[in-house]
Amino acid sequence: MAQRLKVCRSVLLFTAVSLMASSGFGEKPRSGQVTEKMSTKERTALAASIPHREAELAKRQREDVLAEVEKRAQEMGVRASVAELTDLLWQRANLQIRLDKCRLGEGGAGNCRTTEKALARVEARFRDRAGLSAREFQGGRRDTSPPADKIKPLSQTKSQTCTCALSVYSGYRWMNRYWGLECNNHASHGVCSNDVDSAHTAGTGGMTGDIDLYFGSYHQYKECPDDQTTCFHGPETDHPGEWGNACNCDTWHSQYSNPTGTFYGGDLSDSAWVHQVSTPYFTVAGSCDGAFATVTEYIKENDPWCCDDPMGTLVVSVPVANGSGNSPGYDSVENCNGGSQSGAYPNCGTFGATIWVAYICQTNGTPPPPPPTCDPQEEEDCWNMGWNWDSSNCTCNRPGICEYSAAKMPYCP
Repeated sequence: MAQRLKVCRSVLLFTAVSLMASSGFGEKPRSGQVTEKMSTKERTALAASIPHREAELAKRQREDVLAEVEKRAQEMGVRASVAELTDLLWQRANLQIRLDKCRLGEGGAGNCRTTEKALARVEARFRDRAGLSAREFQGGRRDTSPPADKIKPLSQTKSQTCTCALSVYSGYRWMNRYWGLECNNHASHGVCSNDVDSAHTAGTGGMTGDIDLYFGSYHQYKECPDDQTTCFHGPETDHPGEWGNACNCDTWHSQYSNPTGTFYGGDLSDSAWVHQVSTPYFTVAGSCDGAFATVTEYIKENDPWCCDDPMGTLVVSVPVANGSGNSPGYDSVENCNGGSQSGAYPNCGTFGATIWVAYICQTNGTPPPPPPTCDPQEEEDCWNMGWNWDSSNCTCNRPGICEYSAAKMPYCP
């Protein structure tokens, strides 16, 4: 087992080095939006997903989507024409598919400006009407600040900087048996709630979402494509990359013999290594030693038109150091929302993943001088006097009134 883990880490690091090299490692740092080139594997997954997305979109009926958009607008406090928002989301879904087809073409993304501009106009109009982006509305979550308790600053030294290239991988994903996900007309079957999304396809679920990577002052964002791979790849083989336990809350119809097929009624896991995002070469203030990279992954069950079902946000914070290596972190989330995405209490849906950060980092500049070596006798004499010893500069300081009184009185205001 130990040898397998060592080999796995070595392969992961080798892959990460290759990806980082193609992202510009060894070049001058670049700022602004980062556009990653798709790997052959990513292109294949995206190409395979397009016919499925088109078929799913064709199944959706406008009157069903209108009801979902109205409900989502109420949940998010959006006051706008439900009909107009529904139409804009329809245009957006079709333009996204057209753009993906264009990017997969021989000319690549460089020949897709017309479609990109059309999509940008739809996005701008939606934001103007709704007061938030179409992505936020469809995902059911407004953009928020990163979790302050999870993001750890680098050690700040004026004379040092840290230069890194990072790659994020999802290595082990799992989901318990109480996920409803898409469940077409199966309300109240077994432990499914009545609040199901009846327009979804039964027995299958594909995941999308958002990935955010933080390192010191550096931040990189990626919206997962609808490729059944990037955000939360599943083990299903009938619909590759999806999760066959999508309707397992329907205990009337679940099957327990084939974990890679649809309507599987047990817990599921998927161990395929999935590359999610890579950074270019960047530099931030501080030392690489003792630094942490934080990754947040918001996972949702995708709807081709509207509206996605939120699952939850995985958050890991992993150590990074000078040199190169792999650093894993683990998180899980419980969801008791009921409806189409999860069972209701006590049959709550729980999912989790191991997320790896592969890194190549180097600290540049002069390290701060070490703290002075103090005379232990002087320190002892200082404490014996009842004063305070400061080991950062080897000085003995008289305590303040409050400090001094607190040692002799039960209360010091």
